[in-house]
Amino acid sequence: MNPEAEKGESDYWQQHEQSLGTDRVEESTESTEAPHDDSPIAWQASEAIHSEKHMMWFVGVTVVTIVLLVVSIFVIKSWTFTGLIVVMAVAVGVIGSRPPRVLQYQLSDQMLQINEKQFSLHDFRAFGIVQEGALYSAVLIPHKRFMPSVNVYFPAENGEEIVDVFGAMLPMEHVEPDILDKISHKLHL
Repeated sequence: MNPEAEKGESDYWQQHEQSLGTDRVEESTESTEAPHDDSPIAWQASEAIHSEKHMMWFVGVTVVTIVLLVVSIFVIKSWTFTGLIVVMAVAVGVIGSRPPRVLQYQLSDQMLQINEKQFSLHDFRAFGIVQEGALYSAVLIPHKRFMPSVNVYFPAENGEEIVDVFGAMLPMEHVEPDILDKISHKLHL
């Protein structure tokens, strides 16, 4: 097969980097290979982007919790809502203080495995790439309406190979963070 034609079919990673405005040195044609073979791609990456919490973050969570408790007790006068606020504040504190786990990823032609959980690539209609700090994330968009999207974090050095495997099975779309991602980013969770 013609290396130039092959390169045009599998340059999803370069398209993504060009859309970010990143300059990339063009690789030589001898390093151009098929986007993937039968062997799976394996890597490790964090399950999420971790931001270090300072004491002011915890003070802010405490102040917001106290304000909500005062409103709940004196304005709304609902003990159920008060209990819910306490549970939510504890959950935000615990989730915010623990570091993200390092997950084992494995990607083949038809399957994605994250630790022991497997996903068929046929369950997704498209994917998009999002850069978050030093890590990149492939967001897999499911066919099913109420199934959540799957974020697959990977380092830049594995990006071309991983994105080309996704691109061989799924169309690439521009993705925006959903409302939960925006909230967790604002709260530095």
